[in-house]
Amino acid sequence: MKDRILEVLKGLVACDSISCTTREISAEQYVYDFLKEIPYFQKHPDQFGLYEIKDDPFGRSVPYALVLGNKKDTVIYSGHIDVVDTQVYGDAEPLCFTLGEELEAALAKMPMNDVQRADMESGEWIWGRGTADMKGGVSIAMCLVEKYAALAEEGKLEGSVLFSAVADEESYSAGMRAIMTKYLELRDKFGLNFKLLVDPEPAAEQGPKQVLSLGSIGKTMPAIVVQGALAHTGHPFHGISALNMLANIYAKTQGSLEFVDEYKGESSMPPAWLNLRDLKPIYDVSLPFRAAGYISVLSFDSTLEKIIGQLKEISLQAFKEEVEKLDGQYQEIKKINRFETKEKIYYEPCVMTVQELCAVMKEQKGEEFEKFYADLYEKAAKKISAGEAYPDVTIYMMNTLMDYADIKQPYVLIGVAPPYYPPTHSDLIEGKEGYGTKVYEYAKKISEEEFGQELTAEHYFTGISDNSYTSLPDLDFDALAATYPMWGSMYSLDFEAIKEISVPSILYGPIGREYHQWTERVNKKSLLEVMPVMIEKVTKFAWEN
Repeated sequence: MKDRILEVLKGLVACDSISCTTREISAEQYVYDFLKEIPYFQKHPDQFGLYEIKDDPFGRSVPYALVLGNKKDTVIYSGHIDVVDTQVYGDAEPLCFTLGEELEAALAKMPMNDVQRADMESGEWIWGRGTADMKGGVSIAMCLVEKYAALAEEGKLEGSVLFSAVADEESYSAGMRAIMTKYLELRDKFGLNFKLLVDPEPAAEQGPKQVLSLGSIGKTMPAIVVQGALAHTGHPFHGISALNMLANIYAKTQGSLEFVDEYKGESSMPPAWLNLRDLKPIYDVSLPFRAAGYISVLSFDSTLEKIIGQLKEISLQAFKEEVEKLDGQYQEIKKINRFETKEKIYYEPCVMTVQELCAVMKEQKGEEFEKFYADLYEKAAKKISAGEAYPDVTIYMMNTLMDYADIKQPYVLIGVAPPYYPPTHSDLIEGKEGYGTKVYEYAKKISEEEFGQELTAEHYFTGISDNSYTSLPDLDFDALAATYPMWGSMYSLDFEAIKEISVPSILYGPIGREYHQWTERVNKKSLLEVMPVMIEKVTKFAWEN
């Protein structure tokens, strides 16, 4: 098994499957070719294949395989085969998709800290892009599928295993969002009972302990576009800067503990703005008429409705404060400038969501608005196909919608940009409460007794993962979709499939360090000795419990 995992990993890493590029197809083809050589699937061609990601601008698919055992109790293995870009490797970049001495010699010439240098000299780590995140874990899963397929042919496989190698986890999780529909189709066709999903993402370390994640954090990304009132900078009190209002919203939300969730001694991190700018297309001497940005909000249990409600309240407060501040400045300037004679500066506070503005436009314009929005959606889709980012295209759509609405007063418009990640926890699935902890307690016992590898659990993996799509909290699906201007063929979730499947999921893979960096590496013992046995034992436990 050791040699086989290493062989598969070398081939998989050699695929330069950088996320959101057509190069991802090389990795999916590698996995598919691996599966089709397995005799079991040659005899059962309806149990494996490439599942096309609908409307995908890069033409990607998801390789999947189902091995049926003597029971229909099924464990799912799912991991991603895309990787982040490789510019950080510098001079070693041409070698970063190869494993072995040549790459390690090139990396050894680069400046390393004491831990990195010790790991390199120990010979206990495999270096290269994707070794840890997460082609190491996927290679284990592929080799276990191969093993289980051979047992199934002999009639000796106790339960069933479903495997998928998904695209796009590093960007928008298009692969995982798509394959959930296929999971449901396979469940219904073959009468499967999904017990557990294991995502063999690289495990972090807490001192000497390996970390198993019982859940995965949720992520919402509100996008905000602010309209001010246009004015020449020589007459700044004749208008109001959109950038000032947005900056106040930023100040009230960036790092705000108001948005933090808590769960059993863990907390989500406060919001972080990922983008903030005015929307002036060229230089001129007017105040910024519009400004926009988007903010990442992580959550354990806060709903989209709650988050949008908080942002509306904050935006309203920021709007009022900026108007009052501007008027205060004006009252002072009047004392020294005889040409300033207005009694007061005042703008009526106005904050709307995309859903609310669209409802107003539908009522006012009817079919004309429907046609406008369909055309806008088509133009946005072309931007996505050309490689523009979902959040930027969301702001483009919101800005264009505001042009169409032609509202003359200052206002704040709130929408939401993809990607959306619902929070999930393997202990909190209805009807399966506490299941993740049962799996963890078993894994901890075996890991420590058989391998001397201490194990600890975290409730929520905070790095965001595909496991978010294994179950759903209670949601108003229509209301959620209406807050996303891009919802539809450009971006969607199969809510019904996810709700139907509702499988407990864990993140549990080989120990890795510094993924996304040029020092990315996976521990040899964990990859080749510990985790193949541990995942196999956890699988058997799930079949039987």
